[in-house]
Amino acid sequence: MFKYPAFLWALLPALTAAGLSYFQGEKRRARISRALGDSRTLERLASLGRGPRRLLKFWLKFWALAFLGLGLAGPQWGLELVSAESDARQVLIAVDVSQSMLAEDFKPSRLEKAKRELALLLDQLPGSRVGIIAFAGEPALVCPLTTDLEAAKQILSSLSPDMVPVPGTGIGKAIKLASQSLERYSGEKSLVLITDGEDHRTDPLKAAREALAQSMRIFPIGIGSPEGEPIPIKEGGNLSGYKKDKNGRTVISKLGEGALSAIAAETRGRYYRATAGESEAALIAEEILKAGKAKGAASSMARYKNRFAVPLGLALALLMLEFLIPELQKKKTLLPVVLLLTGALHSPLHAALGAEGSLRRGNKLYRKELYAPALKEYEEAGRRKPRDPRPFFNAGDALYHLGEYGKAQEAFAALAESAAPAPLRGQAYYNLGNMHMAQGQYPQAVEAYRNALGLASKDPDLRHNLALALRYLKNPPPQKKQKDQGKENPQNQPSQSPNSQDRQQPEKSKPQPPISREDAERLLRAVAEKEKSAPQLKREKAAKRPPSEPEEDW
Repeated sequence: MFKYPAFLWALLPALTAAGLSYFQGEKRRARISRALGDSRTLERLASLGRGPRRLLKFWLKFWALAFLGLGLAGPQWGLELVSAESDARQVLIAVDVSQSMLAEDFKPSRLEKAKRELALLLDQLPGSRVGIIAFAGEPALVCPLTTDLEAAKQILSSLSPDMVPVPGTGIGKAIKLASQSLERYSGEKSLVLITDGEDHRTDPLKAAREALAQSMRIFPIGIGSPEGEPIPIKEGGNLSGYKKDKNGRTVISKLGEGALSAIAAETRGRYYRATAGESEAALIAEEILKAGKAKGAASSMARYKNRFAVPLGLALALLMLEFLIPELQKKKTLLPVVLLLTGALHSPLHAALGAEGSLRRGNKLYRKELYAPALKEYEEAGRRKPRDPRPFFNAGDALYHLGEYGKAQEAFAALAESAAPAPLRGQAYYNLGNMHMAQGQYPQAVEAYRNALGLASKDPDLRHNLALALRYLKNPPPQKKQKDQGKENPQNQPSQSPNSQDRQQPEKSKPQPPISREDAERLLRAVAEKEKSAPQLKREKAAKRPPSEPEEDW
């Protein structure tokens, strides 16, 4: 495949003209020699160039011209995944999911009102990268930055007070997590903070000042009423009472507008109170759309690799070789030729070509299930091109099949946290998740899948496996025999394996999940749900709490 095939059409007449010119010149040389006398006598009297040597030099120049034309035509083969960059605004949404958000001054509750309002806000932010933070006593990034707003809305709809096991309301911690999540992006960033403003344990203003230093504007939305509402306690959907404090008095959760207004003023943002008409969503979207854009990876795509350097390098080598071969017979003529070839063997081009060859050979061996020799080829390719992440990725896959699970997991983990292209890092996280699933490590699998989701959010298999991991996280499957375990759990092997000879980017094998796609989509609505803490764990956390820490857990 060629990027500029027009050069191929120009190459054919150029080569034809070069050939005709050479043979016409040889005929003319022969005619002149016959006119001057016997050719053998002239050869003895004058050191004229010999025919075979001239022919060799011609063919060297002929093929140099051919490779030069091929290089100009832009040959391409093999596929690579690249990150497509786009200008986008960076927006994080922090949602209070504490117990006080169950108050019913907005029907059916403050939290449900917040979900509706934020879904409306997302509809007005096309082309933006949006992430979601759920916070109570501690914050959690439940949706990394993504341009897939529909997926973000699904995660948003699944938010509930059960997903953050630490009770209370820590607005300052949520702002700090937002700052950490956006610090690698340039330009102005935005944080939409929706809460009732009751913070019993952090310093939101200090966190807001730190966020301002990173060019982050905060737009708080106060949800609730200044008069306050009791916090209902429901069992099986039926009201069983109201939240009480340690003294047995009913807790009245009030809207803390003073703190939220101060946060907005500190960061050059603006405070809004939630209304029934939800007009504040449009006003916030308008403010966010005024912010400057920043470059970042929006998606990934496969494209053919440009290989023009290969024919151009061969053309240069042939021209240098032709230049070093004289038409007249001299001693020690081959010495510079040998030096040239020796230098070429140690050139970066030779190293690159050798790495590609090792990678192809390793992939062929892998497909034949010869994992040990394949691993050696991958290691050789990695030694020749240490900045190329593909050999290390394939080596991790080969290590897995050789039973070196620890080394394979280390290889994928190192690649996932490296500076490799985002799609390849996403695949490495995907493999880590599959390996954790195979070992029954469901919390680690969920974390790995979520990291992969932020790098390849539109991958249907990834989303399905994440849903499966979340289901097993809540309801672990019964232990089965080893021979049956591989049938029940399709993630026992890495999802990436070396593929065709031309495409060294390993492709993904399709998992065969034991749950339907419909079930997976329903589970994805709760993709950010974490394992519910047992009562004993909550008591241990409470026992470790410093005596000076407030005891409010709403």
